[in-house]
Amino acid sequence: MAAIGLVLAGLVLDKIQHWEVYENISELYVLVPSLLGLKGNLEMTLASRMSTAANQGILDDPKEQRKMVKGNLALIQCQASVVALLAAIIAMTLSWIPLGKFDLYHALILCSAALYTAALASAILSSVMMYIIIKCHKNNINPDNVATPIAASLGD
Repeated sequence: MAAIGLVLAGLVLDKIQHWEVYENISELYVLVPSLLGLKGNLEMTLASRMSTAANQGILDDPKEQRKMVKGNLALIQCQASVVALLAAIIAMTLSWIPLGKFDLYHALILCSAALYTAALASAILSSVMMYIIIKCHKNNINPDNVATPIAASLGD
């Protein structure tokens, strides 16, 4: 699944590489892979955290389950925002050191694109992971055996 996703992502990038935004703001090429990799790490930690909670019986009580889901969704959003901002700063730094100039508009576009992408991806992927883990737990399937490989393929 991950390999197919990577091939499709490469095909999409091949089609959009000539868009005006990619030609004018080359830092986006640096931002995309780093943001994807860091986001994958967040999904893996979420899957591990929620699987552990399921195996400890915390998800058995509906009240505790809602608290865990809400808390982890909020935590992932915060982590994604920090990671996106750091990825944007690194992309800007690595791209602008050789040029020796700073472009405020490029910085604003990179930061806003990274934050928006990370927030949207976190909301969707984290919700999917929560659903999978809760359904596995309700069907007496060990979430570690299902959620971790799915999180690994989503992160690629």
